[in-house]
Amino acid sequence: MIYKLHKNGSYNIHTIQTDKFKTIKMEIILRNNLRKETIATRTLLFELLLENSKNYKTKRDLILKEEELYNAICYSQSTKLGNEILSSINIEFLNPKFTKENYLKEAIKLPFDLLFNPNVKDNEFDLDTINIIKKRMKAELSSINEDPKKSAIRDALVNMDESSISSVNIIGSEKDIDSITPSSVYQEYEYIINHDYVDIFIIGDFDENKVIDYINKFANFKTLKNHDISLFIDNKTRNKVKETKEKKEVAQSQIVYIYNTVSLTEYERKYSMQLYNMILGGGSLSTKLAQNLREKNSLCYNVQSIYNKYDNLLIITTSVDKANINKTKKLIESSVSDMMKKITDEELVHAVNGCISSINLSLDDQGRIIDNYLFNYMAELDSIDERIDNYKRITTEEVKKLGKKVKLNSIYILEGDNHEEN
Repeated sequence: MIYKLHKNGSYNIHTIQTDKFKTIKMEIILRNNLRKETIATRTLLFELLLENSKNYKTKRDLILKEEELYNAICYSQSTKLGNEILSSINIEFLNPKFTKENYLKEAIKLPFDLLFNPNVKDNEFDLDTINIIKKRMKAELSSINEDPKKSAIRDALVNMDESSISSVNIIGSEKDIDSITPSSVYQEYEYIINHDYVDIFIIGDFDENKVIDYINKFANFKTLKNHDISLFIDNKTRNKVKETKEKKEVAQSQIVYIYNTVSLTEYERKYSMQLYNMILGGGSLSTKLAQNLREKNSLCYNVQSIYNKYDNLLIITTSVDKANINKTKKLIESSVSDMMKKITDEELVHAVNGCISSINLSLDDQGRIIDNYLFNYMAELDSIDERIDNYKRITTEEVKKLGKKVKLNSIYILEGDNHEEN
């Protein structure tokens, strides 16, 4: 696998050459600091761009073009990552060795065509298409509201600090969605094209010179960017833990603990804290939380800890019977306390193997390989070999020391209305 960075002023091209896959994948990634007031508009925009354009008047026209390109797949994604928002237009297509002469050129052209020739008239996007995407976003919002675990984590983050970027949902609220207009979408489009940092990744078996020539031909980005963008969110800590309880007609009570990770070194953030999380609740059924809550006390079906590195947060979430809320809280807190003094060599080895296994599995997926190089470029991620070596070097004492850097911020309880065991 050969990776090269080609800097081109207003955008960067990242080529990853490998003959491991039969397809080629290209991602046009646009990223910037997240703006709360326009996040729903941005999310809608990138879905909108994949519905139609000036050259593909309907969704069916676009599907027919994909079929013409030997069933190429073109899609968009939006992801919140700490303080940043990343949006992309992606295409996966067949190795051009098996196709006609102009296939590579046409495949590379398609996502740029959708990005630079949107369905716009008089500085407004098409209202009918916007309404289609609005309905889709509201349906997704409803699915979150109807999912007790997802909605509890979302509400817990808002309860922690509604002014924090960590509390932002990229779909926005129903009010945010309703407020989107054809002109506001166009304003956001213009802002993104002129202000976002742009990285174009392409992975597969291809002629590098041809690929770069085609990308340069179609990537009509003009503006040089030099403003600061920052991934990390410095969430406020609390002297006194904030505990909130709300009630809802759900079968199980949801418990969410939010901890700040405080004053971590870069090494701790990248390695030791990852292992801390794996041992506590981010790994298999052998984690401390799973053993204490599920295996020994049968309080829940699932309990999980989530380390949000770029938010400097550790989140614990579980669903239990209403009658067992207090017992569950005590066991969660004792499990976290145990991380300062009761970590075995066996637990550490299991966590290290889990992290290394995840790294190795990433090499079998084009998207995850791109992620590896993207985060290596923008987010202090070391090479795969360095990561594996560093994980193997960490000791139980290093992980235990992190207990002093994990501070409870808030507890959010969504109390259910029955006493059945999950």
